[in-house]
Amino acid sequence: MGVRMSQSQEAASRMRMFISTRWISRTVPVLALGVFGALFVRHIAQIDGAAIWGAFASLQWWQWGAALVFTALSFRAIGIYDVLVHRILHTRQHPSLARSAGIKAIAISQTLGFGTITSALVRWRCLPDLTASAIAQLSAAVSLSFLAALAVVAALIVPFSGLLPHSGGLVLSGLVALLGLMALARLSFRLGWIPTPVRTKTLFSLLLATFVDTGFAAAALWVLWPEPISFQLLFAAYLVALGAGLLSNAPGGVGAFDLSLLALLPVTDSASTMAALLAFRALYYALPAAIALFCLIRPTPSVPSRPLTHPEATLARQSAHVFPHKKAPLLTLSCWGNGVVLGDLPNGMSISDLRSSGAPRALYKCSAQQATRARKSGWVAIRCAEDALITLATWSTQGAKKRQLRRALNGFKNSGLHIFEVRNTASLTRIAKKWAKASGGERGHSMGRFCPDYLSHQRVFAAYAGKTPVAFVSFHTGPIWTLDLMRHAAFPSGAPLPNGTMHALVYQGILAAKQCGATQLSLASVPSLSNALPGARRTIDAAAGLRRFKQAFDPSWHARYLCARTTSDLILTVATLANAIHNPPPLPYPKSIQRHDENYSIAKKPASCEARATPLGARHNVQYSTERPV
Repeated sequence: MGVRMSQSQEAASRMRMFISTRWISRTVPVLALGVFGALFVRHIAQIDGAAIWGAFASLQWWQWGAALVFTALSFRAIGIYDVLVHRILHTRQHPSLARSAGIKAIAISQTLGFGTITSALVRWRCLPDLTASAIAQLSAAVSLSFLAALAVVAALIVPFSGLLPHSGGLVLSGLVALLGLMALARLSFRLGWIPTPVRTKTLFSLLLATFVDTGFAAAALWVLWPEPISFQLLFAAYLVALGAGLLSNAPGGVGAFDLSLLALLPVTDSASTMAALLAFRALYYALPAAIALFCLIRPTPSVPSRPLTHPEATLARQSAHVFPHKKAPLLTLSCWGNGVVLGDLPNGMSISDLRSSGAPRALYKCSAQQATRARKSGWVAIRCAEDALITLATWSTQGAKKRQLRRALNGFKNSGLHIFEVRNTASLTRIAKKWAKASGGERGHSMGRFCPDYLSHQRVFAAYAGKTPVAFVSFHTGPIWTLDLMRHAAFPSGAPLPNGTMHALVYQGILAAKQCGATQLSLASVPSLSNALPGARRTIDAAAGLRRFKQAFDPSWHARYLCARTTSDLILTVATLANAIHNPPPLPYPKSIQRHDENYSIAKKPASCEARATPLGARHNVQYSTERPV
């Protein structure tokens, strides 16, 4: 009885604490608005209204224009917050949609106040594919990370601006905020709140985005400010005032922001200063909020229910994204601008369909026919690769050009190894780690990386020495199969892998593709760049061995192209793609995929080789209860 009373008392205490917390969170912004708003109105009442409006009307056109440009640049940087947090949480939202939703959410929330609540509602409107809990987690993460990043930026700017005479404590608080941000990121991963660890690069990107965002916002205010003042001093005052406005949680930080700014900066003409603040609020708060509200009239459509019919659709489980175009979903990769479409556009789509706001600006590894159509539309195109294709209906191991392949297959027969189709893909981890260590790490972005969950959505064949796997290959499946991962390692004893092992694995994939009724099998692409491009010869030479391996199967080689709207877009696309391929972000946490994948629900098993459509459009075959010899 005493235990029950204790438990009921504890539950009642928790309920009172919860109600108290909610009451405080709702009441504080209202009180802050009342207190600071009253002080601000009192301050305005002491100034001649006619003088304020006169100073407002005297602002020059170039001041309005420059402030408008700086505002646009600031909001462009604001969208990066959401892109980074979406990437950390692995929400699988397209970066351009995430950026657009973030800009709208912050534009409205900073004007209406109650930031976390209003921004969450706007994001929910813009991203209907996410659940309410995911939206709440996203909005809370954006708010907390921005506050911490703002404290760090202020600690770097304010002490060296001369704004505050004793700002050593601010430097310490900035350091504490930075350490707190790093500790929070690590703790969030340990507790399972976020799917992968936050890299130093991501934290640096967050700080840089905060610096650029607040810097351009301060520049918008600086060009409107009537007093002769250095930008560094105004920037520092703006950071402090912004922090005060955010902590007050009042709509637009009314009162707290303005009074803090007026208290920190020297003011000789109160009317002109108030006119500058009113103009800044009109441009930086009212105008973006009005545009965002207008855009919210028409909600963002959900991702089309049609499956993504793309040969490499499984990449959307790693670094690729599905862009919900109204005509057909597109498989895209993150890069400069709004991303790049991987491969050709779906049937029924043209280059003109990519002119809409937020649509990808480039095509990567598209066919010659698609590149020709892009050139006719005014785009720029260069050859970037060659794809090795096999027509399964007519392919065989016979012919003079396949002598090397037959020799390799005969050598494998005498190796003592056996090939099985793999069910337990986690058993291949040792091979993948050894291969990555010997090869200097895995490439990514447009190429798959080892992950047991990722491979469970492909067809995987491994070579075994007894019960120990020593090499494997994986294939994207569908009407066209595509070779994805090729990994091998030495025997546990240290003996090298027998010659012909990788040839035999790919050959078994070709036989399986034929059995499943596929029309073609792609051995994937190899670099094929113009010699005029910097680093082209080195890239081609590095891939010479891979080309020789694929040539043993006597495929037909098809040129692949990179297309972009302008030459500058093309250069930036090449640079960002190359960086992302060689420095890919951490892989998604597999459990986050399983929670949102209907294929993990209980259902009847399809028959062997019966194609099954996944949400990504990949064709996935039943997994066997034991490894299956082939």
